[in-house]
Amino acid sequence: MTTHAAIIIGLVIYGAVMLAVSLFWMRRVKKPADYLVGGRALPSWVLAGNITAGSIGTGVIIGASGLAYQHGWAGSAYPIGLGLGTALAGVIFAVMRRHKFMTLSEEISSYYEGKRIVVEFSNITLFLSQLCWLTVQIMGGASVIAAVTGMRPEMAVIAAGLLTAGIALPGGFKSVVYTDFLQATILLVGFGVVTYSALHHTGGFAGLTSAMPPTYLSFLGVKSYGGWKIAGLIAALALSVLADPGRRLSMYSARTEKGARVSMVTAGLIVIAFSAIIGITGMYAYKLNPHLPVPDEALLWLVMDILPAWLAALVVISVASGIFSCANGNAMAVSTFFVRHIYPLATKRYPKRPLLAARSALAVAFVACTIVAMHAGTIVGFVIKFLPVTMSGLAIIIVLGRFWRRATWQGALAAQVITPVVSLVVMFLFPKSTWNNAVLLAVPGIIALIVVSLMTPPPTRGFAEVAEALTAEREAIEGATTGKPRKNAGGDIVGTVGLEGEVK
Repeated sequence: MTTHAAIIIGLVIYGAVMLAVSLFWMRRVKKPADYLVGGRALPSWVLAGNITAGSIGTGVIIGASGLAYQHGWAGSAYPIGLGLGTALAGVIFAVMRRHKFMTLSEEISSYYEGKRIVVEFSNITLFLSQLCWLTVQIMGGASVIAAVTGMRPEMAVIAAGLLTAGIALPGGFKSVVYTDFLQATILLVGFGVVTYSALHHTGGFAGLTSAMPPTYLSFLGVKSYGGWKIAGLIAALALSVLADPGRRLSMYSARTEKGARVSMVTAGLIVIAFSAIIGITGMYAYKLNPHLPVPDEALLWLVMDILPAWLAALVVISVASGIFSCANGNAMAVSTFFVRHIYPLATKRYPKRPLLAARSALAVAFVACTIVAMHAGTIVGFVIKFLPVTMSGLAIIIVLGRFWRRATWQGALAAQVITPVVSLVVMFLFPKSTWNNAVLLAVPGIIALIVVSLMTPPPTRGFAEVAEALTAEREAIEGATTGKPRKNAGGDIVGTVGLEGEVK
């Protein structure tokens, strides 16, 4: 059997199994909360798999392995940053599970008195960010499919979009977490076999590293890639996780607060351990061919030119598992944000049929993202470059809101505005400056939040008060009833008015 044939057969089997699992859970979705947050009854073991698979996407599999090909252990910094951020988020924010939030914006709202201007800014930013990342993941999956099957790029994009939609659409978040658990298992097994093969065929770790430039083998490749770049990469990725609505969605859906914490910390440690596999894979490709014109193609070259057919198929399925699980996480965040925030923002009420609205929004999102993925490669490149800076700004207001009770909504708004403005100015005018770093560019936002907060009156509404009001408001969605937000004179949401006008 040829490598191409083995890969195509493997992908077909993979797609069929994922679709079957999704359809299985579709029959068990009884209410909107099942579809949007898994009924908030998901065990920690399945969430650990969901979070692990969602952390190892296009950036880690393609980008980090390419970085390892160029700079040795520097490639490990990418998953290390994501793993540290994931474990840290579990330790700091798992407590939010007790408030039964549905989206990260609800949590942000509770930090800042439910002020609508802060909340809507976060809603739109997070919603658009997930659409962008969904597009990126579809493109990543398409690039893999095209490279290993010989399919035309346009058809590969359509195939990637359909496969992702087939997993996420039927059963919602319940189907996503269980398919992600399977995908995480496939991912770890597949790359584990590749690592064993690499070490076996090069005479062990000593044989592999003997062909590497000495700078590749320095701690995290700092002598090859640069210590400042490594530190900035790890910090930026760790910070971005704190503002990731997908990981928050997983925490909110846990059966218990302890389960949320255990799943996040466990997944973080697994991703950190996976960093060694990524480093070995990239350096293995370098040992076999140190002259690849495009470093990001190191893994795909390894699959198509070196590995035996059965192992190549297993690796491709593993790669697909990582990429599509990330896409599914982005997709579910899009669906939840649409029903919870975007639809009410546009119509001033919640959808009468939340499940239908969620599935319809997700279907439209898949179509739109697939079309963009087919025609806007340069736009996606722009998104990858600038989106982490936006997320860093959100991470600022989340972390300070969590630990500093004096933080005000005016300070949060100032940080949300100043961070992207300063970032864009530096990126356009000083593209090669040392300050062109997502973490350093967030510093002005931190200063703005602190200064403006100290200059404005302290908060008058506490976290628990706002969170309780949001719990009442969510009944319009989770109970599958119809409602619309009840606001005070300033436009801030303080409750919900149902069909007959009663306060929920």
